[in-house]
Amino acid sequence: MEYVALFHANLNYAYLIPECYERVIRSSYETIIDSFAKYPNAKYVFEASGYTIEQMAKITPDVIEKLKLAIKEGRCEFMGAPYSHPIMANIPEEDAFWSCEFAQRIYEKYLGTRAESFWNPECTWMQYIPRAFQKAGVKYLSLDFESYMTCNDKDYAAIERNWTRDMNWGGHLPWAPVDPNNKFLHRPFKDIVPGLKGFCRSDRLIGKYLTYFRGNTTVKEYIDNVKKWSGDKPGATIIIADDAEYCGTTGYYFIKYNSDYTKTFVSDPTAGPKLDKLIEGVLEIGDFCTFKEACENYEPVEEPFYVEDKFAWHRTYADAWANTPEARNWEPMLQENRRVYKEKYQPILESDENKEKYKDITEKFWYHMTNSANSDGRWPPPPRVTCEFNRDWCLNEIKETEKVLSEMAEITKGMSFPEAPEIEVPGEKDWRYGFEFTQKDPAIVEKLNSYEIQHCIFYAHKMVDSDQPEKVAEGKALLIKIFDELDKRSGLKSIRPGCIAETGYQD
Repeated sequence: MEYVALFHANLNYAYLIPECYERVIRSSYETIIDSFAKYPNAKYVFEASGYTIEQMAKITPDVIEKLKLAIKEGRCEFMGAPYSHPIMANIPEEDAFWSCEFAQRIYEKYLGTRAESFWNPECTWMQYIPRAFQKAGVKYLSLDFESYMTCNDKDYAAIERNWTRDMNWGGHLPWAPVDPNNKFLHRPFKDIVPGLKGFCRSDRLIGKYLTYFRGNTTVKEYIDNVKKWSGDKPGATIIIADDAEYCGTTGYYFIKYNSDYTKTFVSDPTAGPKLDKLIEGVLEIGDFCTFKEACENYEPVEEPFYVEDKFAWHRTYADAWANTPEARNWEPMLQENRRVYKEKYQPILESDENKEKYKDITEKFWYHMTNSANSDGRWPPPPRVTCEFNRDWCLNEIKETEKVLSEMAEITKGMSFPEAPEIEVPGEKDWRYGFEFTQKDPAIVEKLNSYEIQHCIFYAHKMVDSDQPEKVAEGKALLIKIFDELDKRSGLKSIRPGCIAETGYQD
């Protein structure tokens, strides 16, 4: 068995103020890099947002050089994350892409390359999220095991589904029994969208990372848990995929569990020796690999990846980050700024005729617009209170966005909108569905996830309703394939639409 140790570094963290940045970089990030350097055969993944790498380069360039050396020597895989750590499911696809793109530019500037693997903050999900990552050049994406199982296994979901969208954490809910050989823990998913692979992390393993470094779990208990979930078949397992700051500092732990605001990000001098013991313990039972290797070196599962909209890790929802007082107060401001840009300025400034000339100011807008959605200025939820610095950081980005819009108002004075393209109105019997629901080939139904295959039913029905005989035949043939596939997945025989059934049932 190979193991993935993935450390999530985020200097945008709630209650992490600039005065503490160097301490956290030295106590946590540098400790991780230095500890793994003592074990040349122990590969690891260091993941950081664009903002984090930018701050590290300014404050601790020597640590950046250590990181670059580890990457160059193949001991460390660098994994990226959206620039300012927004909750991807709570922003539109266009914003999500730009936050990833701004991060990629920072990696090019300070690390010399764009990242192939990316971290999806809090593993929140919308169907467009993988497209946004892929558009920014991402090839490998972090996924969540509990979300996948809840959305695809009815027996598992009967126990673990969180029905309370206003609850910010599902950790105390009961756990479904899971076979340690469960393939979704040990093998990658292929073609989340065509060309994008992913691998699942699970709270069944990750929770022990936090409790180990905070002194509530022994190294033996940690390794025993890794052994338990390793199973006995070839594959990989993600054993660490959580905040890097907990290895080296107290992080946000005491606020989260004790409502104690006095011990945030305090250095932990025992972190280095603890990490050494963890690395040594894992090496006794297997090998370390990178996230990319876990995605590339093992046979992908046959099933398409599907998670319902708004799902998140820890058996909760993206709503948890959207329902805090700050989020509810600020979201109308973000929506208004986005509306003004898209209605008044985007059609002019991003038109084919003008996009190169006005590239700098449009990207300036997207930079501040996407930073406005930073998640940590909106966290934690009541009864805990948010940090003044994090709140002000977001409010400043909202103000900067408004300033850019004022600049655009001046720039576009007297400029006219480009001519709108003629809208082709389809006829009543036109066979086109008219809604993009997949980038995959709809005819290969076994590759479609639950969202895609349900849309595909209506895509096929649109052909059946056509006045073109060849399209009617194509639609009927596709419907038969779709319902055969649904029957296979459910183990039940469905009632077919009248256009393809022999039962006399009419739709």
